[in-house]
Amino acid sequence: MERSFPDDALPLHDLILRSFRQRDALWNLVLATYRVELTGVLSRAAKTGFEFGDANTVIDLAELIASAARAADLTTIRKDALSLRAFASAAQDGGEQEEGKVLLAGLRLIDRILDEAKERAKAAEPSTPPVLN
Repeated sequence: MERSFPDDALPLHDLILRSFRQRDALWNLVLATYRVELTGVLSRAAKTGFEFGDANTVIDLAELIASAARAADLTTIRKDALSLRAFASAAQDGGEQEEGKVLLAGLRLIDRILDEAKERAKAAEPSTPPVLN
């Protein structure tokens, strides 16, 4: 039995229905956004060194990425994000050696997010039937 909704509720219901169907695409978009922000912070820090507040920004981004990865059931990305958060926390009191660990962990996480997006895009491609000659 099909339910009837008031006209003003239809756009909201349509959005929810599309969101459920496009959940993976939405998570990929969210992770891509965080990845770009993380790349910007780490790129600048690699060139000029960590500035005041950079470690906190990396911690915040790592927590956001871990949360999104958990919701999207991406265990490896979540693990790498939590590792980055731990290194960034240590870098607050550490020094250049600790900052280097943050850069390496950040690059590993960025690569992991990119690899996952590629795998999901590849899996979403329609398979073509074999051509018989």
